[in-house]
Amino acid sequence: MNKKTLVTGASGFIGSWICRVLALNHEVIALVRPTSEVYRLSGIKKIGVTPRETNQWAEFIGQSKPDALILAGWWGVGNQDRNEERQFENIEAMKSLALAAREAGVTTVIGVGSQAELGPIENSITEDLPDNPTTKYGMAKAQARLALEEIFKESETRFVWMRIFSTYGPLDTGAWLIPQTVDSLSRGKSMDLTHGEQEWSYLHAYDLARAFGAVVENPAVAGVVDVGNPQTIILKDAVTKIAQALSAEKLLNFGAIAYREDQVMKLQPACETLGSIGWKPVISFDSGVAQTIAWLKGQSADELVCLNGEKTTFELPARR
Repeated sequence: MNKKTLVTGASGFIGSWICRVLALNHEVIALVRPTSEVYRLSGIKKIGVTPRETNQWAEFIGQSKPDALILAGWWGVGNQDRNEERQFENIEAMKSLALAAREAGVTTVIGVGSQAELGPIENSITEDLPDNPTTKYGMAKAQARLALEEIFKESETRFVWMRIFSTYGPLDTGAWLIPQTVDSLSRGKSMDLTHGEQEWSYLHAYDLARAFGAVVENPAVAGVVDVGNPQTIILKDAVTKIAQALSAEKLLNFGAIAYREDQVMKLQPACETLGSIGWKPVISFDSGVAQTIAWLKGQSADELVCLNGEKTTFELPARR
Protein backbone atom coordinates (compact mmCIF):
# COMPACT_ATOMS: atom_id res chain seq x y z
CA MET A 1 0.00 0.00 0.00
CA ASN A 2 2.98 2.32 -0.40
CA LYS A 3 1.66 5.73 -1.44
CA LYS A 4 3.75 8.56 -2.80
CA THR A 5 2.58 11.36 -0.51
CA LEU A 6 3.41 15.03 -0.98
CA VAL A 7 3.12 17.22 2.12
CA THR A 8 3.07 21.03 2.13
CA GLY A 9 3.72 22.81 5.42
CA ALA A 10 6.05 19.93 6.22
CA SER A 11 8.49 22.04 8.23
CA GLY A 12 5.89 22.95 10.85
CA PHE A 13 4.92 21.12 14.01
CA ILE A 14 1.94 19.21 12.61
CA GLY A 15 3.36 18.78 9.11
CA SER A 16 6.61 17.33 10.40
CA TRP A 17 4.81 14.77 12.56
CA ILE A 18 2.66 13.75 9.60
CA CYS A 19 5.84 13.23 7.56
CA ARG A 20 7.57 11.38 10.41
CA VAL A 21 4.82 8.78 10.78
CA LEU A 22 3.85 8.43 7.11
CA ALA A 23 7.49 7.87 6.15
CA LEU A 24 7.42 4.60 8.11
CA ASN A 25 5.23 3.03 5.42
CA HIS A 26 5.09 5.42 2.47
CA GLU A 27 7.26 7.48 0.14
CA VAL A 28 7.06 11.02 1.51
CA ILE A 29 8.01 14.25 -0.25
CA ALA A 30 8.21 17.32 1.99
CA LEU A 31 7.57 20.41 -0.13
CA VAL A 32 9.05 23.45 1.64
CA ARG A 33 10.11 27.00 0.86
CA PRO A 34 13.87 27.51 0.29
CA THR A 35 13.98 29.70 3.43
CA SER A 36 12.11 27.25 5.68
CA GLU A 37 13.73 25.93 8.85
CA VAL A 38 13.59 22.18 8.30
CA TYR A 39 15.16 20.97 11.55
CA ARG A 40 11.88 19.30 12.59
CA LEU A 41 12.34 16.88 9.67
CA SER A 42 15.72 15.71 10.99
CA GLY A 43 15.90 12.03 11.82
CA ILE A 44 13.22 10.98 9.33
CA LYS A 45 14.53 8.21 7.13
CA LYS A 46 13.36 7.86 3.54
CA ILE A 47 12.01 11.35 3.06
CA GLY A 48 12.60 13.69 0.16
CA VAL A 49 12.87 17.29 1.31
CA THR A 50 12.21 19.46 -1.75
CA PRO A 51 12.77 23.25 -1.54
CA ARG A 52 10.73 25.27 -4.03
CA GLU A 53 9.42 28.82 -4.16
CA THR A 54 5.68 28.81 -3.46
CA ASN A 55 4.89 30.01 -6.98
CA GLN A 56 6.46 26.76 -8.23
CA TRP A 57 4.48 24.40 -6.00
CA ALA A 58 1.56 23.88 -8.39
CA GLU A 59 3.95 23.02 -11.20
CA PHE A 60 5.82 20.59 -8.94
CA ILE A 61 2.58 18.77 -8.10
CA GLY A 62 2.04 18.21 -11.81
CA GLN A 63 5.61 16.99 -12.26
CA SER A 64 5.76 14.66 -9.25
CA LYS A 65 2.21 13.26 -9.63
CA PRO A 66 1.84 12.01 -6.04
CA ASP A 67 -0.82 9.50 -5.05
CA ALA A 68 -1.80 11.73 -2.14
CA LEU A 69 -1.40 15.44 -1.44
CA ILE A 70 -1.65 16.77 2.13
CA LEU A 71 -2.14 20.54 2.31
CA ALA A 72 -0.76 21.30 5.77
CA GLY A 73 0.71 24.69 4.89
CA TRP A 74 -1.08 27.77 6.27
CA TRP A 75 0.06 31.26 7.15
CA GLY A 76 -0.93 32.58 10.59
CA VAL A 77 -1.66 29.63 12.87
CA GLY A 78 -0.49 31.50 15.98
CA ASN A 79 -2.98 33.24 18.27
CA GLN A 80 -1.46 36.62 17.47
CA ASP A 81 -2.44 36.25 13.81
CA ARG A 82 -5.94 34.82 14.25
CA ASN A 83 -7.73 38.01 13.19
CA GLU A 84 -5.34 39.26 10.52
CA GLU A 85 -6.87 40.01 7.12
CA ARG A 86 -3.97 38.11 5.58
CA GLN A 87 -5.66 34.87 6.69
CA PHE A 88 -7.78 34.98 3.55
CA GLU A 89 -4.71 34.87 1.30
CA ASN A 90 -4.37 31.22 2.29
CA ILE A 91 -7.54 30.39 0.38
CA GLU A 92 -6.20 31.32 -3.06
CA ALA A 93 -2.96 29.48 -2.33
CA MET A 94 -4.85 26.28 -1.45
CA LYS A 95 -7.13 26.62 -4.50
CA SER A 96 -4.10 26.87 -6.78
CA LEU A 97 -2.62 23.65 -5.39
CA ALA A 98 -5.98 21.88 -5.47
CA LEU A 99 -6.50 22.75 -9.13
CA ALA A 100 -3.00 21.48 -9.94
CA ALA A 101 -3.76 18.24 -8.11
CA ARG A 102 -7.02 17.76 -10.00
CA GLU A 103 -5.28 18.42 -13.31
CA ALA A 104 -2.50 15.96 -12.42
CA GLY A 105 -4.99 13.25 -11.48
CA VAL A 106 -3.92 13.03 -7.83
CA THR A 107 -6.02 10.28 -6.26
CA THR A 108 -6.35 11.78 -2.77
CA VAL A 109 -6.18 15.38 -1.53
CA ILE A 110 -6.31 16.06 2.20
CA GLY A 111 -6.90 19.57 3.51
CA VAL A 112 -6.06 20.49 7.08
CA GLY A 113 -8.92 22.20 8.89
CA SER A 114 -9.39 23.46 12.43
CA GLN A 115 -11.78 23.44 15.36
CA ALA A 116 -11.87 27.22 14.83
CA GLU A 117 -14.33 26.67 11.95
CA LEU A 118 -17.03 25.82 14.47
CA GLY A 119 -16.72 28.36 17.28
CA PRO A 120 -17.87 27.43 20.81
CA ILE A 121 -19.90 24.19 21.00
CA GLU A 122 -21.54 23.04 24.24
CA ASN A 123 -21.96 19.36 23.34
CA SER A 124 -19.96 16.60 21.67
CA ILE A 125 -18.71 17.85 18.30
CA THR A 126 -19.87 15.78 15.35
CA GLU A 127 -18.67 16.10 11.78
CA ASP A 128 -21.96 17.43 10.39
CA LEU A 129 -22.13 20.65 12.42
CA PRO A 130 -22.45 23.96 10.51
CA ASP A 131 -19.64 26.48 10.37
CA ASN A 132 -19.78 29.19 13.04
CA PRO A 133 -16.28 30.73 13.28
CA THR A 134 -15.54 33.65 15.59
CA THR A 135 -12.08 34.52 14.18
CA LYS A 136 -10.79 35.35 10.72
CA TYR A 137 -8.60 32.25 10.98
CA GLY A 138 -11.70 30.09 11.42
CA MET A 139 -13.54 31.97 8.66
CA ALA A 140 -10.66 31.46 6.22
CA LYS A 141 -10.40 27.76 7.06
CA ALA A 142 -14.12 27.26 6.48
CA GLN A 143 -14.01 29.18 3.19
CA ALA A 144 -11.00 27.18 2.04
CA ARG A 145 -12.86 23.92 2.69
CA LEU A 146 -15.89 25.09 0.70
CA ALA A 147 -13.65 26.20 -2.18
CA LEU A 148 -11.87 22.84 -2.33
CA GLU A 149 -15.13 20.92 -2.08
CA GLU A 150 -16.29 22.80 -5.18
CA ILE A 151 -13.06 22.07 -7.07
CA PHE A 152 -13.28 18.32 -6.44
CA LYS A 153 -17.08 18.01 -6.61
CA GLU A 154 -17.20 16.32 -10.01
CA SER A 155 -13.64 14.98 -10.22
CA GLU A 156 -12.13 11.56 -9.66
CA THR A 157 -10.05 12.91 -6.78
CA ARG A 158 -11.03 11.88 -3.26
CA PHE A 159 -11.18 14.98 -1.06
CA VAL A 160 -10.85 14.77 2.72
CA TRP A 161 -10.95 17.71 5.15
CA MET A 162 -9.29 16.71 8.41
CA ARG A 163 -10.52 19.11 11.08
CA ILE A 164 -7.85 19.19 13.78
CA PHE A 165 -8.50 19.77 17.46
CA SER A 166 -5.90 20.70 20.07
CA THR A 167 -2.66 18.83 19.41
CA TYR A 168 0.50 18.81 21.50
CA GLY A 169 3.86 17.06 21.66
CA PRO A 170 7.59 17.43 21.02
CA LEU A 171 8.59 19.79 18.18
CA ASP A 172 5.96 22.35 19.26
CA THR A 173 7.46 25.56 20.59
CA GLY A 174 4.55 27.88 19.95
CA ALA A 175 2.79 30.09 22.48
CA TRP A 176 0.24 27.39 23.28
CA LEU A 177 -0.78 26.42 26.78
CA ILE A 178 1.34 23.30 27.24
CA PRO A 179 4.73 24.57 25.97
CA GLN A 180 4.10 27.97 27.55
CA THR A 181 3.34 26.36 30.92
CA VAL A 182 6.41 24.12 30.79
CA ASP A 183 8.70 27.00 29.83
CA SER A 184 7.34 29.40 32.44
CA LEU A 185 7.36 26.95 35.33
CA SER A 186 10.79 25.58 34.37
CA ARG A 187 12.16 29.12 34.73
CA GLY A 188 10.47 29.61 38.08
CA LYS A 189 7.98 32.11 36.66
CA SER A 190 4.40 32.24 37.93
CA MET A 191 1.64 31.39 35.47
CA ASP A 192 -1.57 33.42 35.35
CA LEU A 193 -4.52 31.32 34.19
CA THR A 194 -8.30 31.29 33.98
CA HIS A 195 -10.17 29.17 36.53
CA GLY A 196 -9.39 26.23 34.23
CA GLU A 197 -12.89 24.77 34.22
CA GLN A 198 -12.78 24.07 30.47
CA GLU A 199 -13.30 20.47 29.40
CA TRP A 200 -10.64 19.95 26.75
CA SER A 201 -9.48 17.52 24.09
CA TYR A 202 -5.71 17.05 23.85
CA LEU A 203 -4.32 14.75 21.17
CA HIS A 204 -0.65 13.79 20.99
CA ALA A 205 0.93 14.59 17.62
CA TYR A 206 1.84 10.92 17.10
CA ASP A 207 -1.85 9.98 17.29
CA LEU A 208 -2.72 12.83 14.94
CA ALA A 209 -0.17 11.62 12.39
CA ARG A 210 -1.51 8.05 12.74
CA ALA A 211 -4.93 9.43 11.81
CA PHE A 212 -3.54 10.94 8.61
CA GLY A 213 -1.90 7.63 7.79
CA ALA A 214 -5.17 5.77 8.33
CA VAL A 215 -7.01 8.13 5.97
CA VAL A 216 -4.32 7.97 3.28
CA GLU A 217 -4.58 4.17 3.38
CA ASN A 218 -8.40 3.95 3.46
CA PRO A 219 -9.95 4.98 0.12
CA ALA A 220 -13.49 4.87 1.56
CA VAL A 221 -12.94 7.94 3.74
CA ALA A 222 -14.01 11.30 2.29
CA GLY A 223 -15.47 14.60 3.45
CA VAL A 224 -15.04 16.19 6.87
CA VAL A 225 -13.12 14.08 9.39
CA ASP A 226 -12.71 15.25 12.99
CA VAL A 227 -9.22 14.55 14.37
CA GLY A 228 -9.00 14.89 18.12
CA ASN A 229 -9.17 13.00 21.38
CA PRO A 230 -12.73 12.00 22.36
CA GLN A 231 -11.45 11.48 25.93
CA THR A 232 -11.36 14.93 27.50
CA ILE A 233 -9.54 16.36 30.50
CA ILE A 234 -10.38 19.37 32.67
CA LEU A 235 -7.88 22.09 31.84
CA LYS A 236 -7.04 22.75 35.49
CA ASP A 237 -6.18 19.07 35.93
CA ALA A 238 -4.01 19.10 32.80
CA VAL A 239 -2.01 22.13 33.92
CA THR A 240 -1.70 20.78 37.46
CA LYS A 241 -0.22 17.53 36.12
CA ILE A 242 2.45 19.54 34.31
CA ALA A 243 3.17 21.61 37.42
CA GLN A 244 3.45 18.49 39.58
CA ALA A 245 5.97 16.99 37.16
CA LEU A 246 8.01 20.18 37.52
CA SER A 247 7.44 20.54 41.30
CA ALA A 248 5.99 23.97 40.65
CA GLU A 249 2.33 23.86 41.72
CA LYS A 250 2.74 27.01 43.82
CA LEU A 251 3.46 29.01 40.65
CA LEU A 252 -0.03 28.46 39.22
CA ASN A 253 -2.43 31.39 39.60
CA PHE A 254 -5.83 29.99 38.66
CA GLY A 255 -8.50 32.65 38.22
CA ALA A 256 -6.06 35.47 37.48
CA ILE A 257 -7.35 35.78 33.90
CA ALA A 258 -10.99 36.25 32.94
CA TYR A 259 -12.63 34.05 30.34
CA ARG A 260 -12.98 35.58 26.86
CA GLU A 261 -16.45 36.42 25.59
CA ASP A 262 -16.13 33.65 23.00
CA GLN A 263 -14.37 31.27 25.42
CA VAL A 264 -14.72 27.63 24.43
CA MET A 265 -15.73 25.81 27.63
CA LYS A 266 -16.06 22.34 26.16
CA LEU A 267 -14.05 20.77 23.35
CA GLN A 268 -15.01 17.16 22.71
CA PRO A 269 -14.74 15.84 19.15
CA ALA A 270 -16.73 12.68 18.48
CA CYS A 271 -14.36 11.44 15.72
CA GLU A 272 -16.99 9.13 14.21
CA THR A 273 -15.24 8.53 10.88
CA LEU A 274 -11.86 7.69 12.37
CA GLY A 275 -13.50 5.40 14.90
CA SER A 276 -15.31 3.57 12.10
CA ILE A 277 -11.99 2.62 10.46
CA GLY A 278 -10.39 1.43 13.69
CA TRP A 279 -8.38 4.50 14.72
CA LYS A 280 -8.26 5.64 18.31
CA PRO A 281 -5.63 7.46 20.40
CA VAL A 282 -2.94 5.19 21.85
CA ILE A 283 -1.06 7.81 23.88
CA SER A 284 -2.34 8.84 27.32
CA PHE A 285 -2.10 12.45 28.41
CA ASP A 286 0.29 11.51 31.22
CA SER A 287 2.67 9.67 28.88
CA GLY A 288 2.46 12.30 26.15
CA VAL A 289 3.04 15.21 28.50
CA ALA A 290 6.01 13.48 30.15
CA GLN A 291 7.64 13.10 26.73
CA THR A 292 6.77 16.69 25.78
CA ILE A 293 8.23 18.10 29.00
CA ALA A 294 11.44 16.16 28.46
CA TRP A 295 11.80 17.46 24.91
CA LEU A 296 11.06 21.06 25.86
CA LYS A 297 13.71 20.84 28.60
CA GLY A 298 16.30 19.46 26.18
CA GLN A 299 16.26 15.94 27.60
CA SER A 300 15.96 12.61 25.79
CA ALA A 301 12.41 12.28 24.45
CA ASP A 302 12.68 9.68 21.70
CA GLU A 303 10.66 7.01 23.53
CA LEU A 304 6.88 7.11 23.76
CA VAL A 305 4.84 4.65 25.85
CA CYS A 306 1.47 3.58 24.46
CA LEU A 307 -1.64 2.70 26.47
CA ASN A 308 -1.05 -1.03 25.98
CA GLY A 309 2.47 -0.73 27.42
CA GLU A 310 4.23 -0.99 24.07
CA LYS A 311 6.93 1.54 23.31
CA THR A 312 7.57 3.40 20.08
CA THR A 313 10.72 5.35 19.40
CA PHE A 314 11.55 8.24 17.10
CA GLU A 315 14.79 10.02 16.37
CA LEU A 316 13.63 13.50 17.33
CA PRO A 317 15.76 16.59 16.74
CA ALA A 318 16.71 18.69 19.72
CA ARG A 319 14.76 21.82 20.50
CA ARG A 320 15.86 25.07 18.88
